[in-house]
Amino acid sequence: MLERLTEQFLEDEALTDGLSDEDASELVGWLIGIAEDLEAESNEMPEQYVGQLKRLGHELARIARRYGVPIEELIDLIEVAWEEPGQEQSPKPMQA
Repeated sequence: MLERLTEQFLEDEALTDGLSDEDASELVGWLIGIAEDLEAESNEMPEQYVGQLKRLGHELARIARRYGVPIEELIDLIEVAWEEPGQEQSPKPMQA
């Protein structure tokens, strides 16, 4: 399942269109990492999560293109928002 999911991310040109190679690689790698984590937790990857991850990736790519914000900075913002309340702050809250 994960190989098929990885192919879906890699074949979706809208995820990487207009991004530098570095930003495109960062974005796709991050999305695949999240998918791996979700699959490890439940031993399956529901299709609804695939769609949500793709939409999230499209929005991050759109913001990066429109405002010139590096993907890595956008990912860092999302990861800070995902931290559990009361959890000690770390320089890299979540690695995918």
